[in-house]
Amino acid sequence: MLSKVAERLYWFARYIERIENTARLAQVHSQLMLDMPKSVKLSWYTLIEITSNEAFFDKHYDIKTEKNCCWALLGERKNSTSLISTLWAARENVRTTRDSLPREAWIYVNELYLLVNENQQDFYVRSKRNALLEQIIRSCQAIEGMLEGTMRMNTTFQFLRLGMAIERADMTSRILDVGAFFVAQETEAQEMKQFESILWANILKSISAYFMYRQEVQMEINGKSVIRFLVNDPHLFRSIKHCVVMMQAQIAVLPASPQMTKAIGDLDILIEQKNPFELGSSILHDYLDEIQMQLSKVHNEFYNTWFYPTITQETVSQQNQ
Repeated sequence: MLSKVAERLYWFARYIERIENTARLAQVHSQLMLDMPKSVKLSWYTLIEITSNEAFFDKHYDIKTEKNCCWALLGERKNSTSLISTLWAARENVRTTRDSLPREAWIYVNELYLLVNENQQDFYVRSKRNALLEQIIRSCQAIEGMLEGTMRMNTTFQFLRLGMAIERADMTSRILDVGAFFVAQETEAQEMKQFESILWANILKSISAYFMYRQEVQMEINGKSVIRFLVNDPHLFRSIKHCVVMMQAQIAVLPASPQMTKAIGDLDILIEQKNPFELGSSILHDYLDEIQMQLSKVHNEFYNTWFYPTITQETVSQQNQ
């Protein structure tokens, strides 16, 4: 397989996963706005920070309102990492790799693009926004399910899985960061403790892990157990640990470099050995940042090994944003 084709397949999978999880991020924050008391400080700008869009937002917007933040995150075409820009990029990647993918891949992605393109103004209105976000999530799940159910486990499929796994791990850490933001507000620590179960139940629901948590953990919802579940459970498809296991399985059958194997191994060690579950401080946020930085190193090794061995670190980091 040509490295250019492999790169596009990798990014196609990353983009689809990013679209779904960006929608989930906006959804969980919107639900928290309804569930939390008014005395708890909630800002839509938190999502801008979690997705590393501060520079773009501060340059193009003067006021940190719900409409501005949601539009920058979801509907702003000038923002290369917004949901609609990511969807356009996914559509282009599947269009240029149609010989490697089932025909349905183009049909499903194009239908999703047309849906969002025709209804993008709904991102401005909360009630319509939530309905559109739900459609986007279901469409992304349909695309993933179609690929899983129709493809052979060949090199194409392995690069798709690598892209999906690294993006899912990154976005799960960012969704957990929503919870980290609230528990780090020491001025509201006592009040937040009263609503801890609401906060973490919403986090679980946002990545469709609520039922599995109740079935597996079988205890009252609290921050420590939710974080352990979403970070360490090897059998939960959306946990960071499972994503690492999936990456290890793919590189075992691909020509991997020692540096790549070490980068993924270091990520695994970080997940297994760190104990960031001391809530009410910045420890959790710092830990999640550390995971995201290690995922970036893994991504860089993918590029150095398969796509552009001579590419500079700066260029890869820009593409990873």
